[in-house]
Amino acid sequence: MKRSFSRFIIGLLSFLGFLSASAEENSSLQVKKWLNISFASHSTGELLLDVFRPNDSKKRPVVLCLHGGFWAKGSKKFMHPLADGLVERGYVAVCSNYRLTDVAPAPAQLHDVFSAIRFLRENTSDYGIDPKKVGVTGSSAGGYLAVMAAVFDSGDKRTRPNAAVGMGAQTDLLSPHIQNSTVLNWSKFMGGFYRQVPQNYLKQSPLNHLTLDDPPVAIICGEHDKPSTRANTFRQKALQLGVPTSLTEISGAPHGLLKAAEHRRIAINAIDEFFRVHLGK
Repeated sequence: MKRSFSRFIIGLLSFLGFLSASAEENSSLQVKKWLNISFASHSTGELLLDVFRPNDSKKRPVVLCLHGGFWAKGSKKFMHPLADGLVERGYVAVCSNYRLTDVAPAPAQLHDVFSAIRFLRENTSDYGIDPKKVGVTGSSAGGYLAVMAAVFDSGDKRTRPNAAVGMGAQTDLLSPHIQNSTVLNWSKFMGGFYRQVPQNYLKQSPLNHLTLDDPPVAIICGEHDKPSTRANTFRQKALQLGVPTSLTEISGAPHGLLKAAEHRRIAINAIDEFFRVHLGK
């Protein structure tokens, strides 16, 4: 009797293991992946991106996902969990690297974001992308770059996203806490502290570039993040100009609001809701 029960348990566990393995295989079959695609080359090396999409031939909106790290560290792979969630919602999700401050200060990072957006629009047929539905999002340093990509006029329409979502993003680089900052990463990014190169901070401040013809820009922040990540002044100006915007504050979340699965789920919901309205499916 005991041996029969043991065989039953072993058989049940094997069956459950088979179901789990099958689910993983089916899940992997539902997603197409292109990894480490070169989209730009500099004297400091090539820049790479990863593309994920539902396994079909439908043209879909694309979302470029930009990692954080104070522009000094980080990698595209940190945005893979966010990309997975966006693919489940029906988007093509792209995780991109950009030059860090150990090799180049601002605005090199923004130029790299523009290069990634242009690359996606020039290769829409390869990845099933709708070129009229390009979104960009990012966290922290990546959130700043997402907002800046939306409001900065590069002179090339191919580089302008159709909508953007900044998470934990600084949108006013003339804020007192940035002007008074002694954090070395600000100096590396801007080529000096505010007191040394105030003109650089003005040139690289999203608030300074916001105009009425900019695409919709949403803001997501954590409850326990700095007040400046709520972009109050930026959103107020956007509303005055008629640029669609919104704020989602995630209860209990810190600055790194994508780390916890529950907070990431809320962020994905907010991104999806905003892009559904302003990019469409």
